[in-house]
Amino acid sequence: MKSCVLYFSRTGNTKKVAEAIANQVKAPLFDIATCEPSVVEAYDIIFLGTPVEGASPAKETAAFVERIPQGKNKKTVLFCTYRLFGNERTMKALEKKLQEKGYENILKVSKKGMKPEQTANLTELLDQIKKIE
Repeated sequence: MKSCVLYFSRTGNTKKVAEAIANQVKAPLFDIATCEPSVVEAYDIIFLGTPVEGASPAKETAAFVERIPQGKNKKTVLFCTYRLFGNERTMKALEKKLQEKGYENILKVSKKGMKPEQTANLTELLDQIKKIE
């Protein structure tokens, strides 16, 4: 199955996670701020990442999901970065919108408390990703 990693990052934290996931699953990486939603048509598994903002996905991520094509027989893995809380609500909101478009979510992972200027330990998150490979 062909995979891709899509992300939106405001501070660089979600980008770090996206890069680590893309490296782990050997998939191309796309910043949703600069790519078209139709990019998902070429892939079977879509890894989608967002920062949590106000206990919701970033508005850029939500707008991207609104515009992606139908995803019958496509799977998603959702990931987010957050400072204090809101990761569950963020994931549920994305999962609901994607399900309405036919996508099946197979995993949700998140990373709390990252700081842009520091190296983050992503071992636990990547171990969860390994289980679906």
